[in-house]
Amino acid sequence: MGKRILLILVSLFLFTGSAFAYGYPRWFSMPLTVYMPKTENTVAVQSAFKAWQTGTKSTVRFIFRTSKNLANISNINVIFVDRLSDNKAYIVRNRFAQFGGCRTCGNRYFNNSDVMIATKDADGNELPPDKIKAVTMQAVGQIVGVPLSEDENSIMFKDSDFTKSSVTQDAVKSVWRLYKPSYR
Repeated sequence: MGKRILLILVSLFLFTGSAFAYGYPRWFSMPLTVYMPKTENTVAVQSAFKAWQTGTKSTVRFIFRTSKNLANISNINVIFVDRLSDNKAYIVRNRFAQFGGCRTCGNRYFNNSDVMIATKDADGNELPPDKIKAVTMQAVGQIVGVPLSEDENSIMFKDSDFTKSSVTQDAVKSVWRLYKPSYR
């Protein structure tokens, strides 16, 4: 009898902890393959992905592809566009896996993501590489499942002016909560 109660308590503890850690959508496994066409913006965008990899101590990892043949089998597709509607800097479209996940349950896994990055501002002027990197920094955060933040010091600040180009500690903690079940 005592062993059964102990087993039930341990099971409840483990389930509760994992539900918190995995409450947000995430990728099932790493590294993620990233396709992006070769343009003058490729280096800036790759540096944003690498900043997330370094900032999270390789909790999230990326492999880059530039061959158009690999676009269909990549986890993440980067699409450069001149401008987006409502002067948005980027749009992320995550698609969910058909296996083991659903939109309403706690175990949601991304299957594929497209990110459209605007290369021009509202006036039609080309964005400099540092601005492209800053925009991509926030987009990558959303791609890996980090929610937007109310903290104006965060890379994930919802009303960002896209001047920050390094991963902030709050964003790192969010990644660790998603991908490291033992992190508290």
